[in-house]
Amino acid sequence: MSDDLFLDSFRKLLDGLGSDPWPELEASGFLDVLRPEAEGGAGLDLSGLFPLAFECGRQAAPPALLQTLLARIADPTARNCADAAPVLVAGGVDPDAARALCAAADAAMMAGAIDALQAMTLDHASTRRQFGREISKFQAIQHQIAVMAGEVMAARMAAETALVGAPLSISAPAAAAAKMRCGEAAQACSGIAHAVHGAIGVSAEHALHRFTGALHRLRLSHGGESYWARRLGEWALARPDDASTLARSLQG
Repeated sequence: MSDDLFLDSFRKLLDGLGSDPWPELEASGFLDVLRPEAEGGAGLDLSGLFPLAFECGRQAAPPALLQTLLARIADPTARNCADAAPVLVAGGVDPDAARALCAAADAAMMAGAIDALQAMTLDHASTRRQFGREISKFQAIQHQIAVMAGEVMAARMAAETALVGAPLSISAPAAAAAKMRCGEAAQACSGIAHAVHGAIGVSAEHALHRFTGALHRLRLSHGGESYWARRLGEWALARPDDASTLARSLQG
C-alpha cells in the first residue's frame, strides 16, 4: 500500500469512529503499526508514524489513540492508554527514552492541531466581513496570519525532525527541541486564532476551543517548554561543540 493510500485509510478510519472506537481500531490493525512484522505489526518507523500523529492532531483525535500505538510496542494488549511512558518502562524501555518518544509524539500532534488552527483562521478571516470588507483585508489581521504561518511551519519541521528512525532509538535532544518549539508555537497560534475569531471562538458551538484546549493539554503532557528547555540546555552544556555544530546534530 502506498503512503498516500495508507494515510487516506487512516483518515477515513478517524472520520468514522463512534463513541466506542476501540473495537474498530483493534480490527483495523492500525494500533499495531509500530510493532515488528514478525509479531503481526507493520514495522513502521517514526518517519512513518509522523503523518499519523499529525493527522490525529488535525482532527483533534483523542491523544489516547496515539499513546496506545506507542504503548503496544511493549504491550500488545494495550488499549485506550492515556500515557504510554509507564507501559514502555514496565516493558524494559529506558525511562528517558520512553518520555522522549511520548513527548515527540505529542509534538507531532501539536503540529497537526496548529495546522488545523491555521486553516480555520484563514477560512474565518476570508469570510467574516467588518466595515464592508473581509477582515483578511485588514493589515493587522494579515500580520497575525503571517506570524501564524511561520509558527505552523516551524512546528512541523521541529516535530518531523524528531520523529526519525526506530521508535526506541529516538534522539532525546531532538525530541526536546521539538516539544519545546511546538509548545511555543501552540501558545502563539492559539492566541492568534482566538484574536482573529473574536468572541465566537470561545463559544461551545464553535470547534476552535477543541483544538486550542487540546494544544494546551499537549503542551503540558510529558513535560512543558521549561522542562525540555532545561534538558536541552544540560545536553548542550555537556558537549564541547559550538552552537552551529549542536544545531546540526539535532537533525541527525
